[in-house]
Amino acid sequence: MNHLIRCAGGLLAMTLALSVHAQNSALTTREAEIRAAEAAAAAEAAPKVAADKARPRIGGFWEPIDRADTLRAVNGKAIPLNAAGKRLQRQRQQQIRAGKSEDPMKVCLPPGTPRDMLSPGPFMIIQTPAKVTMLHEDRHLIRHVYLDGPLQLEDPDPWWEGHFSGYWDGSVLAIETAGFNGEQWLDSTGLPQSPKMKVSERFSLIDPNTLEDVITIEDPEFYSAPWTARLTFRRLPGEDRHLVQHECGETLLEYPLKEYAPPRS
Repeated sequence: MNHLIRCAGGLLAMTLALSVHAQNSALTTREAEIRAAEAAAAAEAAPKVAADKARPRIGGFWEPIDRADTLRAVNGKAIPLNAAGKRLQRQRQQQIRAGKSEDPMKVCLPPGTPRDMLSPGPFMIIQTPAKVTMLHEDRHLIRHVYLDGPLQLEDPDPWWEGHFSGYWDGSVLAIETAGFNGEQWLDSTGLPQSPKMKVSERFSLIDPNTLEDVITIEDPEFYSAPWTARLTFRRLPGEDRHLVQHECGETLLEYPLKEYAPPRS
């Protein structure tokens, strides 16, 4: 009996050893596959990383120089609203004067593009070879712009912010956005948008501490021609800077849940 027990124990120990060996072998193989995939990805990304080192450094913290919440066409030109656009903006302005504004921003809906660039307060740009990310203090707005080249959309799902794609044109970061739901206002005056709208932005450094965003809007449903606006931002100093929380939703509460919630306007 003892002999049988010893044999069974030996077989169990051998089985466990073989199982552990198989697991270790599988882990070693999987680790080798992961390392090979990482090496291949690094080799593929190397040209992008090298190219990015020569590009302007727009990463960091920024804030608007002009804190206006309206878009103005460059050179003082009138915004080329067509008849439908003028009618809709006039209707919205009448509602504003009557205290019955239906601005989606009033109920904390996403501002869309380019209105997010009119947001008050600072924002942060994270610059990498493959993606540029913009994080705004206001409403926790985030834009993930993958540097995949000019925007190519066939049948996109309509979004408040639209769909982004970017690329570097020399020293200029170009971002193209389309695929909107058509529900947002372009600014506080009620400038309209439709699902057909396309927004082209060109970010460039005027000097090391000044960032320019040249915005071109095309929307044949409400505008008779493409038109361009220009926004500028100043770089904020300090490596230990951070973005403060801003909870838009708390402004909608009859009785704010937290003592620090901003008062209702």
